[in-house]
Amino acid sequence: MKICPVCSTEYADDVKFCPNDGQTLRSTAPASDLVGQVVADRYHVVKKLGEGGMGQVYLAEHVKMGRRSAIKVMNPSMVHDPDAVARFNREASNASRITHPNVCAVYDFGETPDGLIYLAMEFIEGEPLTDLLEREGALPVPRATAIFLQTADALQAAHDLGIVHRDLKPDNIMLSRRKDGGETVKVVDFGIAKAVGGDQAGQKVTKTGLVVGTPEFMSPEQLSGDTLDGRSDLYSLALVFYRMLIGKLPFEATSVQETMIKRLTDEPTTLAEARPDLSFPAGLQPVLDTALARTPMERYQSVAKFAADITAVTGRPTAGAVPATQEKTQLLDMTAGATQRISAKKAKRSLIPIVAGVVVVLAGGGAWVALNGGSKAGPNPADSSRAVAHDTASKPGNRKERGDRTHSSDGGL
Repeated sequence: MKICPVCSTEYADDVKFCPNDGQTLRSTAPASDLVGQVVADRYHVVKKLGEGGMGQVYLAEHVKMGRRSAIKVMNPSMVHDPDAVARFNREASNASRITHPNVCAVYDFGETPDGLIYLAMEFIEGEPLTDLLEREGALPVPRATAIFLQTADALQAAHDLGIVHRDLKPDNIMLSRRKDGGETVKVVDFGIAKAVGGDQAGQKVTKTGLVVGTPEFMSPEQLSGDTLDGRSDLYSLALVFYRMLIGKLPFEATSVQETMIKRLTDEPTTLAEARPDLSFPAGLQPVLDTALARTPMERYQSVAKFAADITAVTGRPTAGAVPATQEKTQLLDMTAGATQRISAKKAKRSLIPIVAGVVVVLAGGGAWVALNGGSKAGPNPADSSRAVAHDTASKPGNRKERGDRTHSSDGGL
């Protein structure tokens, strides 16, 4: 069976084009193994690397250049889903714009004459940070910091282009070993990243009010379905760093739902409280407190400044070239490219409506869309305009002071 990607009319397998709109029909049959085949006349498929809800990933070699690539192929059963196709397209568009040593490079993207949608990207020999953490638990501060700084470099490069990842988590941080024994970070999977600016402004790929991402690493504003900017990625990065240092996240709970609510209501557990058996650099806790502030206005206003302060308290040089902007930082206002300062008053929200909203979202289903082709997902999904504002949150905040502001008499966040 084949289907038209425009009108969704189904046809027999021997029909090539939709008579209504002339579009090439796409197969709805389950994906066949592509090993040994040549995709798009140039990628010889060597072996399958993995499979998820969105499709399959293969190791391939360019038939003329010999360069190895990872080829992601969309599951044929999903090619008639406009949201899934748009997400696939967006990953190609976003990632291909970012040229940075800590971002997985995208080489090619297209659709074959028989309707196979593919994405060719850099092949990374390594493992996701998730595997390392499951194997080793908490990491030593120097190693965790090195991984953090490279990840921060990658995010800042994306933010400088107006791209917010929106799903930063250990699964999307790949690690490969260098010849000198060090580790190189590659941030992957920009499938639900948001890019605003130019001819992309105003385009929506996800449905209004739909929360996308992975719940354990979402920022409070992402959990509540608010407009996001680079400070949301910054919060997720802080959670990843905490996870590397401690071996678990700073909000302990018995369920994902409880964890989400605690992120909107509770203070994160301090490093010393979580692991009294470990020692951490002086000044590290206030930096994390600022990065994990519930409202974006209370956080660092750029990943660059966050990384600079981590470097200062750990004594490590920056992993790449992320300059800490002292006066002004480009923020990624996702509204419509309008230049504006987001007021602190607007950032404050009533605690009760937000928590109630999360509960309603959870009860209603479809609380989040993970990278498995838009299906409802639990905590472990199958796959993988810019405004200018002063860096008002550049100094690590006092934990008690922030708590007083957060739990103010007006009940705002």
